[in-house]
Amino acid sequence: MPPTLIFLTGATGLIGFRILVLCLQHGYRVRVALRTLSAKHRILNTPSIKSLSTTNPALTTTHLTFTEIPDLTMPSAFYPGRALQDVTDIIHAAAPIASADPASIGQNLEAHYIHPTINTCLNLLSSARAQCSVKRLILTSSLAALIDHTEDTEDTVHAATTRAVNVQAPPYSSPSEAYTAAKVGALKRVEDWARWEKPAFDVVHLAPGHVFGVNELVDDPRELLGAGSNRIILRAVVESGCRFESSLQIQTQTAPAPAPEPGVTVHLDDVAEAHVRTLNPSIPGNRLYILSSGTEMGTQLDECFGVVARWFPEAVERRVLRGKGSLPSSVFRVDAQESAKILGMEFRGFEEQVRDVVAYYLLCLERRGGECTAGIGG
Repeated sequence: MPPTLIFLTGATGLIGFRILVLCLQHGYRVRVALRTLSAKHRILNTPSIKSLSTTNPALTTTHLTFTEIPDLTMPSAFYPGRALQDVTDIIHAAAPIASADPASIGQNLEAHYIHPTINTCLNLLSSARAQCSVKRLILTSSLAALIDHTEDTEDTVHAATTRAVNVQAPPYSSPSEAYTAAKVGALKRVEDWARWEKPAFDVVHLAPGHVFGVNELVDDPRELLGAGSNRIILRAVVESGCRFESSLQIQTQTAPAPAPEPGVTVHLDDVAEAHVRTLNPSIPGNRLYILSSGTEMGTQLDECFGVVARWFPEAVERRVLRGKGSLPSSVFRVDAQESAKILGMEFRGFEEQVRDVVAYYLLCLERRGGECTAGIGG
């Protein structure tokens, strides 16, 4: 009997790509949905996929395949058609992100965030119901999905059963506001659909905080600083005014003090591992799991400077990185203990998250011909 076949969206993103790698490492077959098939070369050229292909030369014919779906929001995106044929599990990791390049978002925040997030989820639900082989749909959500913009206070503890009563309506004042409304709305619509339709498959929601980890799909330091959740750490710890020689010319400008970010974080590898673990039917479905390291009160993000000072002293001495600074955190209380226990996981701490992100940034600088070649010290 062939290995389980997974249908995966979002494989060209931070979380989705890491899910892909772990699924392949665990022996699953994966059918990756791409808006254009040409994007597969970006995936195939990463170190992790090349390494897996070396171990299994037939990887791209037996375990990793691609299908082109230009618009995931179209009602016919997944069914009828061959996209979900023989698929037993769906992992939907594709979604508009709050930390995208502002130029890519546009002025209509509702069109960019709300419609794609909710409509794609509903399309997958109806398509999975029509494709009888599907046993589980795993949705990459966010802790933002638990935020009630009206009722929440700093004393609110968000647990796996927490649900927002109020969903913020447009217009939205910022991408973050629209992103949150999209996640809250999607969780509500999916759970309502499952309650009414009672499908044969179950649904799992995975809700991480800020996700930090190595993004193999991006090797340009400027891109690492420009978008994605890793930018929260990197913009804080990379020295302003630091220039790099050779063909790589980077200069971070003096910027206003950063706005507080919720102090809820999780390592990328833990997020991917949680997705793979929930493929196991022994993990209960039709529920949400919180993915967050740290205590109920979260993490103080400005601890990143101490991590940098301990692990990268040469880069700090050269004034490539900062060993001191300010990165304010806002309070977002979460209880992830039950989720971690059911998943059988102990989430990596903030120190490892920061260390991996910064080490990869320095490696990318070195590869691009920058003058920083400081390795890990400490």
